[in-house]
Amino acid sequence: MPKERGPEQIYDHLATEGMYEEANLDHDEVKKVLTMVMEDYKFGKSLRRIKNPSWRVIFNVHYDVFRELCDQLMRFKRQKTSKHQGLFAFIVLNFEDLELDWSFLENIRTMRNKNKYQGLDISKKMWQSAELQFDLYISTLKKEIEVRLS
Repeated sequence: MPKERGPEQIYDHLATEGMYEEANLDHDEVKKVLTMVMEDYKFGKSLRRIKNPSWRVIFNVHYDVFRELCDQLMRFKRQKTSKHQGLFAFIVLNFEDLELDWSFLENIRTMRNKNKYQGLDISKKMWQSAELQFDLYISTLKKEIEVRLS
């Protein structure tokens, strides 16, 4: 089994491969995306209360909201990437004060990829293992973006 790579190794590798690109920072665009993403988040939270929900759908809504918030935050450094792992590495390294847990980010990214590409379903237990941290991190990223917009 390969040794887990940290955010520094991921960032260095992807930077060498040219996976980070220059991005435009348009405050109005960030505001619009933030509004839509938070609507998606609110809807995703409402799905948790229905009887017999699809935990896979709930997980994926929250993952997409989290990833999009990271993407918008990355814009403030005028960078973008299509690689989720690279995005998370960039955020961990460039926004250290947010104190995002790299292991958690790798865990949710791996869960999402196993679901999307290997057909692994996401159980209630798997969702519950990520739920509180998703809520905390989404709130943290939203606040950080709002601060940078003001």
